[in-house]
Amino acid sequence: MGTTVEVTVVSEGRVGEKLIEDAFREIKRLEDILSEWSDQSEINAINKRSGEGPVHVGPETLEVIARALYFSRVSKGAFDITWAVFRHVWDFNRSPPQLPSKKEIARLLPLVDYRKVVVDEGSSTVFLREKGMEIGLGGIAKGYAVGKASALLKDHGAAGGLINAGGNMAAWGQKENGDAWTIGVQDPRNRERLLGVLKITEGSISTSGDYERYFILNGKRYHHILDPRTGFSAEGCQAVTVLCSDPTDADAVSTAAFVLGPKKGLRFVEEMECQGLIVDSRGKVVMTEKMRKLLQ
Repeated sequence: MGTTVEVTVVSEGRVGEKLIEDAFREIKRLEDILSEWSDQSEINAINKRSGEGPVHVGPETLEVIARALYFSRVSKGAFDITWAVFRHVWDFNRSPPQLPSKKEIARLLPLVDYRKVVVDEGSSTVFLREKGMEIGLGGIAKGYAVGKASALLKDHGAAGGLINAGGNMAAWGQKENGDAWTIGVQDPRNRERLLGVLKITEGSISTSGDYERYFILNGKRYHHILDPRTGFSAEGCQAVTVLCSDPTDADAVSTAAFVLGPKKGLRFVEEMECQGLIVDSRGKVVMTEKMRKLLQ
């Protein structure tokens, strides 16, 4: 999934090791199904058939796409899995860096519209109405995989645990010494500094930031969190951290809030019954009232 995954469980000896292996196996299984970068994935099959016909998919793909479309609707398109056509014109590893042209973006923008994704739960199919459309689950699939892996660990008897997939986390129970899990909220411009810590025994945390994949050109930072409504990097935020009950929701909410910007983003976090902290483009920190109380 393009990130490092860490799994910690509270369990004894070989049992704990087996549980960790099971969690990684589950995440790898879901990656093979949900990654648009994999030639054999169901997402890739959907993209290849865009404008031609529906594709039969498994229950996980159906579930995560349906949930993604829900967040597309409630965010009014700030979250949109059809952003994926832009990955062909943005390259954050290129040296020297280069922006896509406005003409290229304008050509692709008509293909970005979550309302053209048709999910038929009865027949278990997904159809992209327009030829050339593509979906990418980068803003929701990691959270979904973390949620499925944590559910598996709980079902198999892990009394406590923490899964971290590149800033998408699920925590439950307590550490071996009885303490809550401690999650640091990073300063997006200083990797050595924390804005505070969260101590939790149940919950999901997701952080979306402009500092993981980016380049600076003519003094301006361009990053991988694209605004699907413009085709260019979302502006207004350096980082968004949210605390929700569900890992899938946390992933999507942090992404949508980042695109919406500090004011609308914080309101959206609250509407989704989550807690959040946002660092705006100038480094000012704003947060929900409950997050202020939780942050130490």
